[in-house]
Amino acid sequence: MTDNADLKMKQSPKRKQIIEAAFQLFKDNGFYATGVDLIMRTANVSKRTLYKYFPSKNELIVAVLEHYRSTYKEHLHALLDHEDMDSREKILTIFDDAMIWFDDTNFHGCLAVNAMGEFSGKNQAIENSCICFKHWEIDVLGNLTKDLDRRNPDELAHKLFVLLEGMSAIAQVTKGSYPVDMTKMADEIIQAHLS
Repeated sequence: MTDNADLKMKQSPKRKQIIEAAFQLFKDNGFYATGVDLIMRTANVSKRTLYKYFPSKNELIVAVLEHYRSTYKEHLHALLDHEDMDSREKILTIFDDAMIWFDDTNFHGCLAVNAMGEFSGKNQAIENSCICFKHWEIDVLGNLTKDLDRRNPDELAHKLFVLLEGMSAIAQVTKGSYPVDMTKMADEIIQAHLS
């Protein structure tokens, strides 16, 4: 297939329709529990159309994980694209936003973590997508911590990342509010690191 044909397929409204339907189903039900027939019905496409864009379910999962990262990237850009916010405020805004997400009744955990849990050691392309997502998240924090700590910004970024991931796992398991202010903890980590 030529590069133009590849690009045209990637930009197809049908392909996007399939990805968005699968994204919602995978979030709600998990990957193994979501069958191809349910994806076809939800996306309102035939088996032939589904396999035209995604010859295997695993290829669809990779595309959904890329969609997940792209969607979150756009969300963060809209959230943080304010000239009046410094890097510390942007980091704390990420944590505030995460707390809202974790408290949502539709929160089923990070899709990349869930995918890694189901496919670790079983599919390299899916694993790579999950790893790529997590490296991107660390990079977001690392780009912000560079403005706060010129000596060791990566260490601070990783501390914040551990807090974010840990609270995500707790929220996924407990399905309820917890007595810890995650944003305040993030600010305390920043302050302790800079002291």
